[in-house]
Amino acid sequence: MPFKAGSEFSKGKAMALDQVHTTQMQLGRVVSSRQITAFSPPGIAIEAARYPFLMAGVLASTEPSEYLSIFDHPESWIGLDREAIMSMRRQLYRFFVPIDARAMEPKSFVEVLQTIALSVSPIAIEIESANLPPRNLSALGGQLPAGTSVEINSLEIVSNPEISRVAKRITELDISAAEAAWKLFDYDYSLDQVSRLMSVGLLGRLDSRRFVPTRGAYKAVIDGFVSRCLIELSDKPISSTFKIGRAEVLGDNFTVFAQPGEPRVDYFKIERTQQGFYRDVSLEGVKNVTMDSKTSVFADHARYSAYKSMEKEKEGLHVSIFHYTRNNRNNILGPWLVRAGVNSALESDQVFLDTKENAIAVLDSLLSPDISVWTKEESILDDFSGVYKTVENSSPRRL
Repeated sequence: MPFKAGSEFSKGKAMALDQVHTTQMQLGRVVSSRQITAFSPPGIAIEAARYPFLMAGVLASTEPSEYLSIFDHPESWIGLDREAIMSMRRQLYRFFVPIDARAMEPKSFVEVLQTIALSVSPIAIEIESANLPPRNLSALGGQLPAGTSVEINSLEIVSNPEISRVAKRITELDISAAEAAWKLFDYDYSLDQVSRLMSVGLLGRLDSRRFVPTRGAYKAVIDGFVSRCLIELSDKPISSTFKIGRAEVLGDNFTVFAQPGEPRVDYFKIERTQQGFYRDVSLEGVKNVTMDSKTSVFADHARYSAYKSMEKEKEGLHVSIFHYTRNNRNNILGPWLVRAGVNSALESDQVFLDTKENAIAVLDSLLSPDISVWTKEESILDDFSGVYKTVENSSPRRL
């Protein structure tokens, strides 16, 4: 399934594409190219440019590895240290080409990317590009980091892709993206896999599908999942117990406090800086205009993990997630770290308590940092009875 850049673009579209500002490409420039064989976990990266044009590409390493399948499969990373994860991600070049997201063109390249997204095992590709630049790790806001971006002139699959029949059947249905995602989750597809399919225009009504940036795909999939969970939980019993779980992932602490109440998930974050503690909060159903974008993305992924647990247990809970980070070097790992931390806390040996008083006393002894830090002066919590109030972000300062 080869693709030659520009072969399906009209002159007008090519001129429009030439106005897309990126640091890695200059359209119209003649450069010498060579054929390069690479290997994808599989992985896809769709990045915003000047709409309707996006930078669409495949994540792939030029070096084969027996561990390639986990390079873009975060569920397999528990137990790995930060350096191992960063090394894997650094090896994944972002081989990209500009596409028209609305018209889904060039069609041949779109079809190749969709085939890669449907694959459930590593896939070999051949690309045409200038000599590869050195591998560097790039932060991708709201996503996992990846290696250097490289403009390509052609893309061809040179191995036999192992296509998921379940995913292919579901993506061929003319149903809403939220409904398709729910069906995929029912077959134990991960959030990353479903978002990958969403980003390459394989979910949603057939007449309205389009490519979307990967970060936006995650947001849409999570929002749809949470909405469906609320419907599913509406006739389920409310839990009568209090539960506390804790976990540490790559030095970040996560404490999950679940109490009886209508399904709801609130996310609290404290980041230790050289100037002191920086606080932020995302309360479900309450608009906080002062919340920074990073907290908003982290809160979405925290909610996904919490609601997934509630849906599995078939009971409603009011969940408060306390995330303490003392290492800003982890920020490059994006919201995956939050998802992993909340999952680990929920799967830990939780403490079960029968009264609010006992629960608050135990939470006070377990919460890190101390509960007084979370409630000092400009309170994040009004109290622990389930009544919260919105606060402005605290400016970094010493406590």
